[in-house]
Amino acid sequence: MKSINQLIDGLPEPLKTVVNLMDTAEEKKMAMYASIVVAGSLMPHGWINYDSKVNYPALMLLISFPPASGKGKLALLARLVEKVSLEQSEANRSAIKNYRTALRIFEKAVRKGEEAIMPEKPRLPLLLVPANTTSAKLTEQLSENAGEMMALLFETEVDALTNMMSNKFGQDNSMIIRKVYHHETISQMRKTNDEHFEVRKPKMALVLTGTPSQTPKLFTSVKDGLFSRFMIVTGDAPIAWKDVDPCEECHPLDGKFEDLSTEFHRIYHYFKDKNVEVKLTEFQWTCLNNLGKIWLSECSEEGGEYAISIAKRHGNMIARVAIVLTLLKYYNKKSTDEKVICEDDDYMTAEKLVEHSFQNSLALFKEIPGDEMHGRDELSEFYDHLPFEFCTKELKPLEKVLDRSARTIGRMLKRLVDMKWLDQVKKGKYRKVDFSGASEVADLSDDSFNF
Repeated sequence: MKSINQLIDGLPEPLKTVVNLMDTAEEKKMAMYASIVVAGSLMPHGWINYDSKVNYPALMLLISFPPASGKGKLALLARLVEKVSLEQSEANRSAIKNYRTALRIFEKAVRKGEEAIMPEKPRLPLLLVPANTTSAKLTEQLSENAGEMMALLFETEVDALTNMMSNKFGQDNSMIIRKVYHHETISQMRKTNDEHFEVRKPKMALVLTGTPSQTPKLFTSVKDGLFSRFMIVTGDAPIAWKDVDPCEECHPLDGKFEDLSTEFHRIYHYFKDKNVEVKLTEFQWTCLNNLGKIWLSECSEEGGEYAISIAKRHGNMIARVAIVLTLLKYYNKKSTDEKVICEDDDYMTAEKLVEHSFQNSLALFKEIPGDEMHGRDELSEFYDHLPFEFCTKELKPLEKVLDRSARTIGRMLKRLVDMKWLDQVKKGKYRKVDFSGASEVADLSDDSFNF
């Protein structure tokens, strides 16, 4: 099993440099996922054939940590695409200026009765899209990008998106995000100005950060499928004071990320017109399919029909993360091949990162309205089957009695410990506590940083 340091060491540049600029383990963990999503947004034509469908490296990520856990540093990662955004803004301003000049010339010719051709309004593509955007404007921007450029919604306060989604002008954003994940055509027609947008193969990546209390506002139910489209990274805030006194040689990270934005700008230009297919080996497909079967069984056991999509889409996420890692190495080698094989190390890194998200997702699924997960009644039944004091190996017969796998039993034990129904005496050994003193379920997210 790879450790976190091994995972970081195996990352292609410049991701490794980005992650190592972070200080704490929590910051590195968050930056690893976020930098992969950001890098993928610069590869609009990189793709993989997954389940006989074209999939691009458009990933969606939610980082849910308590306040003061280091999420604020992630705002620096938006600076990685700063040069790309500035270049696009300047190009768009120039295009609009030229269009308005041409339009004035056209209107002048029309007034004189001269024959003239009306200028075509230019497309104004953008990479960075704000979360505080109406559904109509989001659809319009995806239409402007026309699948030739990916949109990146990077927001360090998830409320910026959820507030708009609860507004009548942004209530379709959830539907748009769900369709965009699978690059499904989005259509919009409005009477005003005879507007008609049809976006074929839309591509959008999302990086959202927030606190556990904000999560239910984003995922109001598990039944619409929005939740299963996100990689989920959770954790706790360290209870330790961090030395904030900079050393003599230490410089603000702003400058370092500004330097890195030059490299990400090069990546953008390298891939903006490059169509590259990433292929997995037979061994890698076998690993993915076997893991998918295990995940599907866990989701079915623990969550029923609404949890099954978590397993299916996380399998898809492995392939998308593999695209990013593979194409960054492709970029570093300055390759020009139209097809590239994913290396086993990159596949295993993708698998391990997505496995961690899968476990977090399944844990968080329990807290979202509209689920079919084990409730207190089922946990109580499981609790009643437990002896007063026991070791995990003694629970083997319960797997057959309750028709639950060993991993599911382990997860239920963790929940009972979190709920203070069980006391973990030592690793693998538990003791029941007085049920009358049990507290309400707290944060049951998987806060482990052990990959």
